[in-house]
Amino acid sequence: MATSNGTGRSAVPELPVARSTAVSAVGALLVVELLAVFAYLRVTGTGVLEPRYTLYPFVWINVGAWVLLRRPTIPADRSRRLAAGAVAAVYFLVLAVAGGLLGPGGMEMPARIAWLSPGWGPALLYTNGWIDLAVLPFEVVGYATLAVLVYTVVLAGARSAVAGLLGLATCVGCLWPFGAALLAALGGVGSPLATAVPGVAYDLSTALFLITVGVLYWAARRAA
Repeated sequence: MATSNGTGRSAVPELPVARSTAVSAVGALLVVELLAVFAYLRVTGTGVLEPRYTLYPFVWINVGAWVLLRRPTIPADRSRRLAAGAVAAVYFLVLAVAGGLLGPGGMEMPARIAWLSPGWGPALLYTNGWIDLAVLPFEVVGYATLAVLVYTVVLAGARSAVAGLLGLATCVGCLWPFGAALLAALGGVGSPLATAVPGVAYDLSTALFLITVGVLYWAARRAA
C-alpha cells in the first residue's frame, strides 16, 4: 500500500522512464522472438536438439537492445563525434571480418536468403570475386552493439583497452581457428573432441560477448 511522504505525493518510487521503456521494449521483443521460433518449428517441421543454440542469438539481440536503450548520451562537438564514429566503424569492421560476416571473395554466387532458425536467420549470403558476405542477424546486432558502446566510451574520453581486446574475442571466427589447430595437434578432426569444439566456441563467444558488453557499458556509464 502506498503511503504519503508529507508532500501529498506517493512514497512508492517510480521506475525511471528510460528503464521502463527498455523493459517494455525488450519484453515485447522477447514475445516476438518466441512466436517466431514456434512458427519456424511448425512450418519447417524441425525439432530443437540443443536448446541453448536456439536461444543464444536472442541473448545477443536482447542484451544488445537493452544496453542500446540504456546507454548514456554524451554531449560532444561534431569533430569529436566524427573521430569516435571512425573508431567505432573500424572496430565493427574488425569484428565483422574476424567473425566471418565479411571476407575475401571467391567463386561467383548470387545473393540468397538462408531461412535458418530465428536469430541465426534469415541470413544473407553472397559471394563474388571480391567479397564474401554471410550476414547473420544476431552477429550484426551484437557487433553493432559493441561498436556503439565503443563509440560512447571514446566520446566520453574513457580508456578501456581491456574491453577492446575482449571485443575482438566475441566472435566464433576468432575462436574456431585456434580450436581447429588444437584439434589437429591432439589427433585430428575425427576425434570425439572435434565434434564438441564448435559448441564450445559458441558457448565461449556468447560468454565473452556478455562480458565485453558489461565492461563497455560500465565504462560508458562511469565516464558519462
